[in-house]
Amino acid sequence: MRIGPLLALWTLLLSATVATAKPPVPMLWKLSDADSSVYLLGSFHMLKAQDYPLDTSVEAAYADAGVVVFELPPEAMQDSDVQGKFLKAAQFSDGRTLRGVLPDEVEQKLAAFMGGEAAVAGSDTLQPWYLALNMSVMMVVQAGFDPNLGLDMHFMQRAQADDKPTRGLETIDDQLAALAGAPMDEQIYALEEALKPAAEMREKFDTLYQAWRAGDATAVEQEMVREMNEHTPVSARLLADERNQKWMPQVQTMLATDQNHLVIVGALHLLGDSGLVSLLQKQGLAVERVQAID
Repeated sequence: MRIGPLLALWTLLLSATVATAKPPVPMLWKLSDADSSVYLLGSFHMLKAQDYPLDTSVEAAYADAGVVVFELPPEAMQDSDVQGKFLKAAQFSDGRTLRGVLPDEVEQKLAAFMGGEAAVAGSDTLQPWYLALNMSVMMVVQAGFDPNLGLDMHFMQRAQADDKPTRGLETIDDQLAALAGAPMDEQIYALEEALKPAAEMREKFDTLYQAWRAGDATAVEQEMVREMNEHTPVSARLLADERNQKWMPQVQTMLATDQNHLVIVGALHLLGDSGLVSLLQKQGLAVERVQAID
């Protein structure tokens, strides 16, 4: 699950409290051939304890899968050098500075958010996408969401405990290249969005989270995919479309094996004309939505 390019993959996460904890209606699809199945599960990267237990259909898909596949392999998520790679990718490499690229109004808002011009100056080597992403994640965490409870992390931990094989669709370098490849105007747009009043952002995030929790793929697509395509089209291509195109043949290869696979990716990667479900259907594959059981 954005307030700008990749933030869509994170801002599908924020919301108000759900009073009664029914399991979320899963965004779960299945494709099969004579001897194997591939399940596609749309994830949120941070959730709350109230989002568990999961629907029985998700548990059945996990139990049926011999291999669990994530955007990144679990070992990459545990790599102690991940933060260093993020920081390196976020640095300007062409002599520009943060204050040099930001419009005066955005710089003033950022200074107010960070506590003064000195703080902005201290971040002069960082590109706007990095600040926007960190601000977005910080807001999500402050709202009570936990990255350790995200659907991805939940199943990474379970697969490890169950000694179930795992793998990833891409490397951390692939992901960082998509983030850092965003054009500057779209990076600035993402930062402006992240600097909007917290109440406004939380209301928007709540709408998205509730749509995800209700399994309303149409609402999530309308809120996020179309907004990304309208306001940050290059970022949408780099962060969603091109990655989906690279992942699609991998899913087809999984189907060609005699093992069942569960593929867990951000929900946005499954939705819309350029989402994995549509791409696979265009290849002539029957991809069916799995109905919730609980």
